[in-house]
Order: sequence, then structure tokens, then C-alpha cells
Amino acid sequence: MRSNHKAFTLIELLVVIAVIAILMAILMPALQRVRKQAAAVACQSNLHQWGLIWAMYTQDHDGYFPTAVLTWRDLVKNYHKDDDQKITLCPRATKLYTDGAVPPFGAWEQTWGGAELDSTGRPYASSYGINQWVYDAPQVVGGRIHEQIWRTANVKNAGEVPCFGDCAITGATPNDTDEPPARPDDVDYVWGQGGGPNEIRRFCMNRHEGNMNMVFLDWSVRKVGLKELWTLKFHRTWNTANRFTLAGGVTADDWPQWMRRFKDY
Repeated sequence: MRSNHKAFTLIELLVVIAVIAILMAILMPALQRVRKQAAAVACQSNLHQWGLIWAMYTQDHDGYFPTAVLTWRDLVKNYHKDDDQKITLCPRATKLYTDGAVPPFGAWEQTWGGAELDSTGRPYASSYGINQWVYDAPQVVGGRIHEQIWRTANVKNAGEVPCFGDCAITGATPNDTDEPPARPDDVDYVWGQGGGPNEIRRFCMNRHEGNMNMVFLDWSVRKVGLKELWTLKFHRTWNTANRFTLAGGVTADDWPQWMRRFKDY
């Protein structure tokens, strides 16, 4: 008896496999873009919560930020739940430097001053940092000028003043004369004592396709173009028409090669 069942030929199977391979090649880049976009949205969601945390902290302290620089992680620990450790890490920078991560996709651990441990038994970790010009510092070090410090969130044009965001370490004290990173992983002076040159590099990290995420002093959150960092008011006397801005006459040659493809501001 003849069977009515028919099987695929080898050629037909190869055609199907080829079609699947072509579809995967087309879809994979789109899926990767979606994953990166989702990570950026999750990062901004984290920072919205940090905006609330800093808003509550300043409200409880007559509108002022803390006086210490390196201990913000301890100072705000009572303003969020113990199990909220996920908000301390950008989804694209969850691996610790001590576990082999490198900037821009790395997180730091607070290992100084007898820092408390998280639920896993490790020192608190984060991939975010603060604009150290916002502190209510009684004195300044490293070449900082006291009159440039914000001290409080109650300032004019607060939506232009960076507060907290994607960062290579606990924070940075940028200046409008800071040079951009020579490479994507170039965060010079990342472990320095503060006040060193080029600290803007701690924020200028390509985590989100030419952007980083930032909370501002009006507690708004948005993505910031890497070149846009030079146009923000990190401190009170920041020159927003410095040489790395369109207003200051920046050209493509002023940027390192890896940054030239990004939007100018």
C-alpha cells in the first residue's frame, strides 16, 4: 500500500532554515535596541525615586543638602526600604568594579568608613553619583570655590542644575573647562580625592546610546546628551557658552573621535 504521508525534502528544510536565519538577522538588532531602550526607561524610573529621596531629605533639613561628600549613601538609607537595593543600580551597570566591571558599565561599592552591608552581605553598591556642587559644604577642597556651591535645591532655574545621575563613582565636581573622555572607558581621577581636573568624565559615560540619565534640582528626570553635559549649570558660575558648546564655537575636531557622532549642543 502506498502512503499518503509526505516528508520535507532536504532542499525544503534548508530553505526554511535559511529564511529563519535571515529573519533572526533582521530582528536581532531591533530586539537589542528594544532591550537598551527598556534599560534606559528602567534607569529613569530609578532616578525618579532618587529624586523623591533627595526631595524628602532636603525638606527634612530646611531645604539643604548634606555637608559630607563621600557619605551620601549612608545619609539617605532611611529614606527608602532596605529591600530597594535595585534602585541603586542602573540596569546597564549592575556588575561591580570589584567583580571585574569597567566603565561605563560598572558599579562601585562603598568600602570606606565602615559602611553597612546590604542584604547580600556586601557593602552598598551603586552606579549613580551626585553633583558634588550641591552639597552644603562648610568649606571646600581641591580648588573648589565656596561661592560656586548650590547648597540648596531652592534655586532659580533648578531644572538646569544637575543633582544626581549615571556616574562612575559616588559623585563628581565638574568644571566648564574639563576635557571630554579620550575613550568610552576614560574616567580619569575616578578614585581621586575630588577637585581634580576633568571630573565631568565621571558623568560623561555612554550607557544609553549617546546619553546618560540625570535628576535635576527641580526633581525632574531626563536623558542628557553626553555633549550636553557642558551646557548644564553644575555650579553657580558655570559658563554655559564654554568652548565645548555651540555657543562657544565648538567644532567636531574639539571632541575625541568616539564622541564626534553624537549630537552637539
